[in-house]
Amino acid sequence: MLVVVGNRLTDFAQATGAVTAQMAIERLAQDEPGAGFVIGQGVGDEEARVIRVLGQAKGVPIINFEQDGLRAGQTVCHKHHPENQLISMPRKVDQDVFEADLLMDDRNEIMSDHLTGLHLQGMLLIEATRQMFIAVGETQYAHLGVPHGGYVVFNRLDTRFEQFAFPIYSMIRQTVTDVDQPRDDRTSFSAEIEIFQEQGRVAHTSVQYTIFERASLKPKEEKLARKAVEAVVTRAEESLVDERATQFPGRVAV
Repeated sequence: MLVVVGNRLTDFAQATGAVTAQMAIERLAQDEPGAGFVIGQGVGDEEARVIRVLGQAKGVPIINFEQDGLRAGQTVCHKHHPENQLISMPRKVDQDVFEADLLMDDRNEIMSDHLTGLHLQGMLLIEATRQMFIAVGETQYAHLGVPHGGYVVFNRLDTRFEQFAFPIYSMIRQTVTDVDQPRDDRTSFSAEIEIFQEQGRVAHTSVQYTIFERASLKPKEEKLARKAVEAVVTRAEESLVDERATQFPGRVAV
């Protein structure tokens, strides 16, 4: 069987004997398509659907290790475009333990401008981690009043990359270690998030974050933004005064 990866991951395909999604579709359209295919990372939703349909029509096995190939969606991932939604809906596997599938499309915004070597970029794994902990907080703890589409503030994000991650099946696991509600309009979480592939754990993140009711945090954020702008304007005006004083010593700069 051949592993199928995104069309932009040609270096990985050439180095490992994998095929791109377009190559898989072309093979399935032939009279002798091969022994079967395993869906990896980078394959777009429509390409995966075509591969599954052609495989069924030709009697060729199409293996997909994902438990849920549907992306979590805009309201859960906080991303508008499907290709930027990196995870499936989190599923509860134990008390305060949740898992999701990594569903990377090689048109993802992080992949669009930087491809190095054969592995998945670390920033892609960090973004998947970010989407995971937001999704877990908003969908799995709604009974605590955690809002959908709230303001999410990161207090700590500590990621360790333990080995290369490649464009093959990947699973994300979040273990929530602490939940606190210091006020009615916010819920704080501490969690450990791990990303696994066939070769073992590839990344581990410790995170602390708070989800606020949008209405309660927005005025405070606007006030802080105005103060920041005022500070930089004041600094610019002071630097202009200093510059004029240097250019015209003995004169009053106005």
